[in-house]
Amino acid sequence: MSEPTSEQWLELHQAFRDYCQAAPWVRMDDTDLVAIEHPSAEYNGYCVVLGMGGIEFGLAVYIGDEGLAGYLDAVSGDLDSETPEILDTMNALSAQLGDREHLSKADRDVIRSLGLRYRGRGRWPVFRRAKPGFAPWRLSGDEAGFLTMALRNITDVSARIESGGLDLYGDEDYSRILTRTLNNGAWQDRWDTFVMPTAPPVPDFPDPERLRRLADSKPKSGNTWEFGYLYIYAPVQEEKGQRPFFPLAAFICGQDSRFSLPEQFFGPSPTFTDRQEMLVKLLERLPAVPSEIVVNKAPTARVIEPVTSPLGIQVSVGDTFTLYEIRGMMNELKW
Repeated sequence: MSEPTSEQWLELHQAFRDYCQAAPWVRMDDTDLVAIEHPSAEYNGYCVVLGMGGIEFGLAVYIGDEGLAGYLDAVSGDLDSETPEILDTMNALSAQLGDREHLSKADRDVIRSLGLRYRGRGRWPVFRRAKPGFAPWRLSGDEAGFLTMALRNITDVSARIESGGLDLYGDEDYSRILTRTLNNGAWQDRWDTFVMPTAPPVPDFPDPERLRRLADSKPKSGNTWEFGYLYIYAPVQEEKGQRPFFPLAAFICGQDSRFSLPEQFFGPSPTFTDRQEMLVKLLERLPAVPSEIVVNKAPTARVIEPVTSPLGIQVSVGDTFTLYEIRGMMNELKW
């Protein structure tokens, strides 16, 4: 994707300056969602104002159903933003105030080329694109343009809330969401029914014969094992200048012992089939097929069901204490 032009960068910086001067976090918090329809009408950006908590200030724009689902998991408490699992769901654009040290050399070069000046701690603009499984990265031209639109729209929405001209929850109707749409060059309000995002379909495992061979070659144990996917905090960059990604590891662990087996996937963006393959490889290495597997979240159960069901393995969602300990040890490693 193409880099932003100088004009796009300048518009983005100006829109963020106006946004920060308006301080929308005084009137809106991180549970107030406003949707911005992309001019292509292919997806919405779900905007969340950051700053009411007094820690981080800016705007997050969650992209499409995937981004919305990740946001809802985070605010519901189903997903801890301090754990590697957040990497699986974070699909967003962001504009935040930070320190100069938070900027890359490329960021500083852009600011210098535009003739802009920023001084002081917590006063530098940091623009990023987050994608599942990848390290936060610089914006493309289209992303910079859409983030600019979102900043300007939320600045306008905040001003209308302050003046009393707009109520996001009129008559306490939380089933609607304000959606801003671009029509004939002008942004307009549209009130949509809020629809929870649906999970994408999980395909069947592509090699059923392999599962039959596995079932025939391994005895069934009465043991319960824990299973989960963990990202390794060691970003990999296949080529200089490319967006770094985090390798994905799968672990299967005995609940009654410290015994565990790892399997790793080193490519970017592992698919559902890639994740199923990781589990199959682990089961092929075990002396016996477990009777039950415990995972820590429902999406993982959905992904592995096409493998576990043909093998007669029961899957439940619950606490995975052994995996939690492994995750803690991985986070302490200096990669």
